[in-house]
Amino acid sequence: MKGLPVTRKEKPSPERKCILSGEVSDKSQLIRFVMAPDGMLTPDLAEKLPGRGLWIKADRPLIEQAVSNKQMQKSVARAIKGPFQLGQLPGGDEPSAFADLLETLLRRRVLDRLGIEQRASHIVTGFDKIQAALGKKARPAVLFHADDAGKDGRQKTSFSVQRHADKQVPEYTFFTRDELSQALGKDNAVHVLLLKGAAIDKLQADLGRLNGIRRTCASGS
Repeated sequence: MKGLPVTRKEKPSPERKCILSGEVSDKSQLIRFVMAPDGMLTPDLAEKLPGRGLWIKADRPLIEQAVSNKQMQKSVARAIKGPFQLGQLPGGDEPSAFADLLETLLRRRVLDRLGIEQRASHIVTGFDKIQAALGKKARPAVLFHADDAGKDGRQKTSFSVQRHADKQVPEYTFFTRDELSQALGKDNAVHVLLLKGAAIDKLQADLGRLNGIRRTCASGS
């Protein structure tokens, strides 16, 4: 008698505790920081810097409020078990400066990753080329639209991609066409499809963090 097939259990995602909120979350929702030798709190987006890591949720309102009411200073000091001044925080005591820096770093990180995936032939740009790739059984993973892309073009491209996907494909409008074009080394990149086979997990984590930290998210627009 044959035994039942063995089901491989998925490893649970690592969790970390936000030093500001006290919430425990999947670490893909938080940003790691370490104390630099000069005492400056330093973002470690690649999670490779040595030293004990501090984790803060990628949440602009949470961060801005913590800087404004000095909770950031107290929480970091408690985590490192030593004194910490807001002058050791990039941007100092300006509530939005720290979050602005994180947004800039995350935007650059995602765009750099897209450039790498372009060189690895994991990216297709433009509606016609996306259509052609999908017709050849290309597997869509993530779809980007320039933030000024026309509504009709966005809907048409989205419909085509989602129709060829076996599950919902995430879509993002975080970047301008100039940013996308420069990152990919192309002219007028408006619709950008990332195909499966790319480093999706890390990119998705950075996109989630960027979504939480970007200024438009906080302002509600």
